[in-house]
Order: sequence, then structure tokens, then C-alpha cells
Amino acid sequence: MRRAALLLATVLGTQAQDAEMVLRTLVGYTAMRNTRPLTPEQKAEVATLGQQAQTAARQGQFGEAMRHYLHGTAVMQNREWTPEAEFAAALQARVDDAIADPGQKLQLTLTPLYKITRPVDTKLKLTLNNTTTEIEISSQTSPIEIPVPLPPTLTGNHEITAEIAGQKKPVQIRIEALTPAANQLKARLEKTKEPYAEYALELYKKAEQGEANPQKTDFKKLFAEANEILDQSASGANPFANRTGDIKRAYRSEVDQTLQPYRVYVPTTYNKAKPTPLVIALHGMGGSQDSFFDGYDNGVIKKDAEKHGFLMACPKGRGTASMYRGTAEKDVMDVLAQMQKDYNVDPKSIFLMGHSMGAYGTWSIAMAYPKVFAALGPISGGGDPAGMEKIKGIPQYVVHGDNDRTVNVSQSRTMVEAGRKLGAKIEYIEVPNGSHVDIAIPNFAPMFAFFNKLGRGRDGSHDPPPAQIRTSGTTAYGSYLG
Repeated sequence: MRRAALLLATVLGTQAQDAEMVLRTLVGYTAMRNTRPLTPEQKAEVATLGQQAQTAARQGQFGEAMRHYLHGTAVMQNREWTPEAEFAAALQARVDDAIADPGQKLQLTLTPLYKITRPVDTKLKLTLNNTTTEIEISSQTSPIEIPVPLPPTLTGNHEITAEIAGQKKPVQIRIEALTPAANQLKARLEKTKEPYAEYALELYKKAEQGEANPQKTDFKKLFAEANEILDQSASGANPFANRTGDIKRAYRSEVDQTLQPYRVYVPTTYNKAKPTPLVIALHGMGGSQDSFFDGYDNGVIKKDAEKHGFLMACPKGRGTASMYRGTAEKDVMDVLAQMQKDYNVDPKSIFLMGHSMGAYGTWSIAMAYPKVFAALGPISGGGDPAGMEKIKGIPQYVVHGDNDRTVNVSQSRTMVEAGRKLGAKIEYIEVPNGSHVDIAIPNFAPMFAFFNKLGRGRDGSHDPPPAQIRTSGTTAYGSYLG
């Protein structure tokens, strides 16, 4: 993951989407290499292909980087890298309208990620609603465009699957007549602007274009919520002023005028006359502003926020593999500014936490803004140990599993050791046999308790605890560095 951060830093602002795709692939490639039983010959070939991929990525040749990663993946899966397999691996599938009306004719487009150097003709199996047809295709045709007529009676969530050489390319679609509701909301937004209502329409457009999952969102419900917000705004009321619980918000970025979503939790005990602690939570690679609220045991972290009376906000942070650098870093600080504008946030009790990529972001953003945060909570991450000098005065609750195959535990160990040498107040929980993911949920509650006790402006002191073992269910939690 640290190599991913360095790679992103070299290409930030240029070909960002391609770079993020390579970074996501690198993380999965590393995890697969660390978990699959490989022969010495396979290990050597996988390592060589990985090095070739990183070299290509540093040179901005992201297609070539993907070729090497996909070749290495085939090696790890014991699949022969034939011309047909190389061609199949290269193809990305998408449809022209992922939210379609019943009976609509769609166009499926297959575009290669890299140049096909070994020409091949093969068959493609196209499947929709348990009906499969075979189509002759050639690597000499690029892109490959295939018409897909939808049955007039077919509705709901479905998948169009193109299979080439045993490799499946699924495309999720939603068949539902949503155009009238979308047009109605669009007409209203031409008269009354409200960021989240605008984002609702933008999310619909992104889902149509395949840039967002068309099956994840109930757009009828989303449009109804957007219209309700517009109704309240039109009457002069603030639609969010008295709301508590889980709230979806958006703001318009000053960087590029794009709409950026974020998620908010307001405890039922919130009193606008009283300064209230705030937790900013940063999602991991591949996640979004919804990750902490909908994932991690259906958003169990919200119960911890409610218990302690904390406000909580989750930014999107641009893309899915931003590493919270550049504009993604600014998104985090913009969400913080929005929260301070809309709520009575205690400036001495602003906490920053994150999982995986979010843990990297927690450390890097705190180093960029060392006077803002009262305590940190990085889980399964890493960072620049030289930067610990900047945040040595911020209490930290650090968690990592010693069996993490995605981000090696040495990443947190190095950060903790560097911090403690500088006198930083760090509670480090290293979970025996803990993986990259399973250590997160059990540590939300103790982390929030840590925040509640140690926020700057509260008791102002913290001594590192002695080595200890805490048990939650069947999992033991121990201090690695005493």
C-alpha cells in the first residue's frame, strides 16, 4: 500500500482514473500473491511481472502495467497465458445505458486495456436472463460493439455477461422506467439549487453511464428524498437543521465545481447550544462515503457515535484509490469545514480515523494539518515515519493484525516505533492472527472510548498503557510495542 501511495503521488492530476485502476489492481495482486500457495517458479514469475508492472506504471504506461498484472494473476491461478487468454483479460465491458427502460435496445462495448500484439479470433458467449448466444469476435476489431435488445417484460436488477476463453465480463444493469422522475427533478433543479438534490440527479446520470453501480441505489426513493428537500428549501426552511441520525449530504467543491457527497451522523443528544466532538472517518480503497455507514456490520460504528454523543462525517475523498492526496485531501478538509458551518463542533475535540487506505490518509492528513486534530485512529495502514515529528503531540489509537496480507503489519509497527521514540502518546493494538479486515469492527468501540477520554481540551494527558491482552469474543488484542 505504501508503494501505491508513492505511485499515485507521481501521477496525481494526470490519467488519474487509469492510475487508480492500477493501484487497486496492485493491492489485489499483492494480497493474492501473499495468500495463494505458489511454487518457487510461480513466485519468481509473479515477482518479475509485478516489477515490470510497477516500472510501466511509473512511466505512465498504465495499459502495459495492467497487462503484466493480469498475466501474473493468470500465473497465480494456474491459467495458461495464451493469445486468447491475453485478449480476454484485456477487455473491459460496459453498456451505453445501465439504467434502461423495458424493451430498450442496449449496446454492449468491449474495449481493450492494452494493445493486443498476438491477433486472435474467438467466440464470445453473451448471457442475459438465462439466455445465451454465441458471437464470433476478433482482436482486430476495437472496440467490439454488440447490440443487446431487452425483453419488454423484463424489469429489475440483471446482469449482462460476456464470456471469452472462460473469463467472464459481467455488467450490472437496472431495468426500470425512471426517466420521467429524473426529468421532473431536473426541471425543479433549474429553479432551486440544493447540493444533495443535485447530487441525486448526478448519481443517477453516473449510474446510467456505468460510472456508479446502478443496482446499489433505490432511485425512486432517492428522487423522493431530493424532492422533499427541495420542498423544504422552497419554504425557506433548512431541511437538515433539526434532523438527527444518518443523513446524506453533498457540497460543491471550489476546486472544480463538482458535487462531492459525504455522509453524516448526528446523535439524538445533539444540542446546537453545546460544542460537540466530531469524528471524521476515512474509507478504504474501493470504498466511498457510504462504507462506514452501510458496511462494517451494517454501520455498527454509528452506535458508538450515538453512545458517546459524537457527530460523525465520512467524506468520499475523490475516486476509490486516491490515497487521500491532492484534491482528495482537500475534500476531507472541506467536509470538516461544512460540519463546522452546519453544527456546533468542538474545535478541541475533532478526531480523525480510517481503515486501510483511510489509515494512510489519517496519518498523512494529520501531518499536513497537525493543529486540527485532537486524536487519531488509523487501522491497518501505514505512512511516512519521518512525518511523525509533526504529530508527536497528538494521541493515537493504532490497530493492525499480524496476519494482514494486504498491508503488512510492519507498516504500523514502523509508524508506532517512530512515534514513541519522539514521545508520542500511542496505544497500539496488534491483533494476533488478525487479518486486514476482521480487526476493524471489534476496535471501533475502544477507539471511540479512547477519543472520548483523550480529546485535546479534555484531560490533556495520556500515559502509554502497559502491555496488555484484551479479549473480545474469541479474538485476543495485545500491545505489540510496550
